[in-house]
Amino acid sequence: MKKVININFQGRVVPIEETAYDILKQYVESLRRFFANEEGKDEIINDIEGRIAELFGETLKKGGTCITDDDVNAIINSMGRPEEFETEEASVREQLSGEQKQYSNTGSTSSSQTYSESTGSVRPERFYRDENNKLLGGVCAGLANYFNIDKLVVRILFIIFTFGFGFGFITYLILWVAIPSSASTTIGSVRKRLFRDPENKLIGGVCGGLASYFGVNIWIPRILFLIPFLSIVTSWNHWGVFDFPNFINLSFSPGATLIYIILWLVLPEASTTSDKLEMKGEKVDLNSIKNTIQKDMEGFGERAKAFGAEVGERAAELGSNIGARGKQFSAEAGGVAKKAGTTLGDIIVLIFKIFAYFILAVVLIAIVGALFGVGIAFTGLLPLKSYVINDGWQNTLAWGAYIFFIWVPVIGIITWIIRRIARIKSNSSVMRFSFAAMWIVGLFCVIGLIASLRNDFSYHNSPVEANIPLTNPGIGKLELKLQKDTRYYFSNNFLHFEPFANIDEDTAFVQNIHIRVMKSESDSFHATILKMVNAATKTEADEKADRMQFNITQKDSSLLFDRGIPISKEDKFRNQTVYITVYVPVGKRILIKDNVGWSDRFHIELGNDVDDWRWRYDEDGYNWESNVEYTMTAEGLKRTHEEKKHDNDENDDNNDNDKTSPSDNYKDRIDTIKNNSNDSTRYHYQPAKEEQQQKEVKVAIEEPATKRIMNINVHDLATTFIERTAI
Repeated sequence: MKKVININFQGRVVPIEETAYDILKQYVESLRRFFANEEGKDEIINDIEGRIAELFGETLKKGGTCITDDDVNAIINSMGRPEEFETEEASVREQLSGEQKQYSNTGSTSSSQTYSESTGSVRPERFYRDENNKLLGGVCAGLANYFNIDKLVVRILFIIFTFGFGFGFITYLILWVAIPSSASTTIGSVRKRLFRDPENKLIGGVCGGLASYFGVNIWIPRILFLIPFLSIVTSWNHWGVFDFPNFINLSFSPGATLIYIILWLVLPEASTTSDKLEMKGEKVDLNSIKNTIQKDMEGFGERAKAFGAEVGERAAELGSNIGARGKQFSAEAGGVAKKAGTTLGDIIVLIFKIFAYFILAVVLIAIVGALFGVGIAFTGLLPLKSYVINDGWQNTLAWGAYIFFIWVPVIGIITWIIRRIARIKSNSSVMRFSFAAMWIVGLFCVIGLIASLRNDFSYHNSPVEANIPLTNPGIGKLELKLQKDTRYYFSNNFLHFEPFANIDEDTAFVQNIHIRVMKSESDSFHATILKMVNAATKTEADEKADRMQFNITQKDSSLLFDRGIPISKEDKFRNQTVYITVYVPVGKRILIKDNVGWSDRFHIELGNDVDDWRWRYDEDGYNWESNVEYTMTAEGLKRTHEEKKHDNDENDDNNDNDKTSPSDNYKDRIDTIKNNSNDSTRYHYQPAKEEQQQKEVKVAIEEPATKRIMNINVHDLATTFIERTAI
């Protein structure tokens, strides 16, 4: 039984057999003799001892009670012996000089490989990640070795599970973390570990460590971490008027920042030479440690030499000025307090400068992001350009605004930032004036385009309300539905870009469709349609309105609507709008069916700010909800089934809900009129709103529409009667 002692080796308490300690001590002494004449010998010996201490720790973690002779010999074999490096050059020359020896070496190598392959076919006792045949983490190669199957089969299965079922990647990561590496079975074997790189860091060295681990350029992981921040402006693919295509839909979340912070906290820093070698996947032995340390010392020597030259120049400059400074010493001594105050002021100024530069950077990033977002927005609108912009000057101005006003500032600011980082100052004034001139050209293009488009929307057509013929107006219930037209797909937005299905070759479809529900004066359903459009002249607007196509047909008890207003490339989009009014008799029911998905544009909209007559046109309609059956009463629309009472305040005001009865409303109105009856300055009679509307809107000579326009409000009649009675 061998004696075990405890030693303090590189800051670690290591239990080791006494004979093993003697072997270790002899090895360290041989290293000191071997590196006696090398530059940085102390650093080399210290790093080698540190590596040996790490291997001691790994051996003890595997369950060993102490370091044995075999452990020390295995570590020495992995690190290399000094005599091996002394004869390395001679061995290489001998191998290159004799072909027979090279052939024999090749034969022995192939035989050893054959033996390795034959022995590799035996199933291992444990599952390890194969570090020698890995593409990423060695999981697939380890599974193939364990089950004695082809590695390609396992990799194909993982790809299928990843892209077909979605859980292959998570499984791979779990196995990568949980399964030990095959390198852990051999002391001092070549392996690659993930560290933070302190020599190539901007923040924490995470990207530098990832680049070294995967063997790629350092800018690749930096760009991958930066892309989510650049995608803030494109993180929302819904902008109200259109949807972005998927290829520019980049979702932003704090995931990239969170991953970076976690890696920063979890990954150790490559502080020692062995850590730096393992980070790159290089073998840690005497030769590699020596080369790394000497390379670092050469770089340090160059930096120290440059620093010494700079210090010498500063010292010479200080010596030349020492006389003049000595003459001013008495004057400066008198202003010590003032200088102290100045120093404090300089610190405050420095803090404000840092804060100002930070604000400037944020503003620049915000400007670039805003311009980038606007550029992407206009890029998304390009498929609609031929449906909005006229050929000729408008088309030229649109392209000029898109290129010079939107993208030139983005390219210019990014170029300026890169030149500032790289400290490139050549021809900066020429480039600056060139970008400024192009942006001014783009500004004039924007102004011209807005003025031209504004002229195309200057006038609207004369509103003419026409009857919609119904085949069965005497039914008891009418359902409003959309046509089941599978040619077009409409979303809840104005135009949907993602599938581009709402643009059919030379036609676009818009959903500027308003539906009103009114009380009928007869015992039958009837409906009217009003088409509105803008143009450069009133005559042109009337012609465009005549060419508008919007079909409404009745099938049994259903009233079917087209799913959109078709717009050709010749007519262009000029705010084409359709107003549909459905008159419901008292006691009959109406249901607006959500059979294929109504667009938000189909719902009633109050307060259109284009023209005053549109406000008055919309204000008398009753509010409604889809898939809810209503019954028309003398007071207005009411739900047929009262089990769901969640009408909003507008429905309450328009439909006279149960909280306030009509008699209470009349009573309050009578009290108000009586209180104001003695005021001689007040008018006691107001003309009906329909009279004003009749002056502004010319109506087609059709009986139902005429009856609706000439309808007198019952409340106004009651008010007039009460006022005259009070007087």
